[in-house]
Amino acid sequence: MKILLLLALLFWATAAGAGELQLSAPRVATGGVVRLAYRGAPPVLAVARWNDRLIYLERDRNGAHALLGADLALAPGSYPLTLAVVDRSGASHFFQSALEVFATPFPEERLSLPAAMVNPRDPAILARIERESKRLAALFAKETPGLRAGPFRRPVPDPAGSSFGLRRILNGSPRSPHGGVDFRSPLGRRVLAAGAGRVVFAGALYFTGNTVILDHGEGLYTLYAHLQRLDCRTGNDLEGGALLGRVGSSGRSTGPHLHWGAKLRGARIDPLALLAVTGKSLDSPRTPGNNEPSPDGGDL
Repeated sequence: MKILLLLALLFWATAAGAGELQLSAPRVATGGVVRLAYRGAPPVLAVARWNDRLIYLERDRNGAHALLGADLALAPGSYPLTLAVVDRSGASHFFQSALEVFATPFPEERLSLPAAMVNPRDPAILARIERESKRLAALFAKETPGLRAGPFRRPVPDPAGSSFGLRRILNGSPRSPHGGVDFRSPLGRRVLAAGAGRVVFAGALYFTGNTVILDHGEGLYTLYAHLQRLDCRTGNDLEGGALLGRVGSSGRSTGPHLHWGAKLRGARIDPLALLAVTGKSLDSPRTPGNNEPSPDGGDL
């Protein structure tokens, strides 16, 4: 397989493309997601290059497919997209296109908070934050073969509060943009897996409290934070809709809510964008007796 890949990369244009490269959209917003597809006979290998990354396509009965994500801080512009396909005869085929990235005008929010919440100074806390940061970076760097998520769904049926990409100014100082979506969910609401995946982390983190991270394959991860309790364990293989935990306010949080985040090959993407590309953004019926308005909590 590695030899075939090298041949595909070194001799892209050995034959005209027998098939078609398709994109679900010709342009994508920062933080957005598009679907890349090769339509033709299922290939032996299909690999693309976009934004200086190699992306392996998952074979399907109509050819192959993959997801492309534009990080929320990616510079606007036109990014070349190339695709190499090796067919069953061993011939390689080359396709070329481009995907335009345009800037999203993310809103701004200013908050005044106790200094200890914004800039911890306790050496033990700082050491913990550094350890957790390194652990998460190593986790998100892995790309498990096979995209297994299927159609995505909302993890809770509640309305979104703080939006993805929100530019936060804490005590007058700019902080990292909001890397997910906050849902105004009541304490104890059931939190469900947005898609099929493996639990690669289920535990407590300093900033996000009780947290679950799912690996959906091909570098796609979703994160569920500030949970009251965990109802899954690291290593569990779950179907979409499986119970992960209950909404809470653990970690650095101002009230009960669910923070839902997503990463695709390291790119910080809007998890709601996954709904548009892989499934439908359905507002499922509320659970009777468990849909009262909740405080507009938020993660910081």
